[in-house]
Amino acid sequence: MSSSMHVRELAPALLTALLLCGCGGAAASAPRHAAAPARPAPASAPVVAAPPAEAPPPRLRLPCEDDDLVGCTNGCADHQIEDCVTLGTMYLSGARVSIDVERALGLFKAACAEGSARGCLRLGDAYHEKLARGDSGEEAALYGRACDAGANLGCLAAGRAYLRGEGVSADPGHAAALFRRVCERGNAPACVELGDLHAQGEGVPRDPEKATELFTKACKLGFDEGCLRASRTGDVLPPRD
Repeated sequence: MSSSMHVRELAPALLTALLLCGCGGAAASAPRHAAAPARPAPASAPVVAAPPAEAPPPRLRLPCEDDDLVGCTNGCADHQIEDCVTLGTMYLSGARVSIDVERALGLFKAACAEGSARGCLRLGDAYHEKLARGDSGEEAALYGRACDAGANLGCLAAGRAYLRGEGVSADPGHAAALFRRVCERGNAPACVELGDLHAQGEGVPRDPEKATELFTKACKLGFDEGCLRASRTGDVLPPRD
């Protein structure tokens, strides 16, 4: 009796202890894995501007033919400078069109001002032939501009003007420099002019061997006068087909 009463007395206390332990365990328990922190939203990629579209290459346009009046007229109107020079040559010679010297000179002047070697050369020729009026040194200056722009004939004509004092003070040394420039490019008449200066010692040291070398070079370039100057016996001959 006493033991059963003792159990009844302890039962409520044990039940209360079990309930307290269960609650405490539940309260103390923590989740096995903590929730992962939220990831920041990815930054938006920078916007790359598309490269500008490349302009198409300019269309190749060939110069007009010497007898194509319509083509040269249209080309000149489209600011094709060399077509203007060819058109001016037509007006000067009367080929395919009536002669109009003033119009031809105007075309040559405009082309020369744009840096055309042919334009300056044709204008220099017009002064040389007295078709244009101007300062006495204009001819040599125009030939000089043609030379500087790459025209071998301009260098040759300017050299002759300085050699003879035509419109400019005679300057054989400067003439020799101009002849040498284009002789080295393969211009046979310039080689003969320079050879003459070396043969005479004018503007350059007298050097007969150098003169013969230059005459021979002109001959090998196909210039008969160079062959005659190189050898009176006919030993030096130009190349022939």
